[in-house]
Amino acid sequence: MTITFRCMHCHKEVKAPDAAAGRRGKCPYCQQSNYIPAPVSEDEILDLAPEDEEYERHRREEVERLLAKERELLAEGAAEVAESRPPLEHREDLASEDLHHFVVNYCLDMANAKLERAAVHVKKLKEFRGAGVQAVDDFLMGTALEPALGKIPPRVLQGFLKQLRQQLQ
Repeated sequence: MTITFRCMHCHKEVKAPDAAAGRRGKCPYCQQSNYIPAPVSEDEILDLAPEDEEYERHRREEVERLLAKERELLAEGAAEVAESRPPLEHREDLASEDLHHFVVNYCLDMANAKLERAAVHVKKLKEFRGAGVQAVDDFLMGTALEPALGKIPPRVLQGFLKQLRQQLQ
């Protein structure tokens, strides 16, 4: 009898003899090392309980009810925010902190090679002139921090920020 599994590197189906179970072996296709799993016997396979139709129907209804409530609350919150604060373009008390999200999204889009989306953020920051430049400077000087940017290597992030600042001048 043979053990059949998928190579964790090239994902092709590999067959190994039972005696190789629990060891490592090379994939015949990509030559990468793989752990060869132990064969599963019929006794180890558990039967699933039959689906409780009534329970599932109640669960789906509850999920729909909660989602509807969430949409309602989000709509109320959005209306309150819209009433309480004018759009960025109409604010007189605009601070660089209000524009940090454009800088963060620019860096994330650059890191993910979404250049067209990154260009949209540059355009938005240009609309705010000095506050846009100050928002970038906040990140360059380390006075603004964003955990989401931690996935970008520091030198790459600095390059993105410097490039953004040049585009804003």
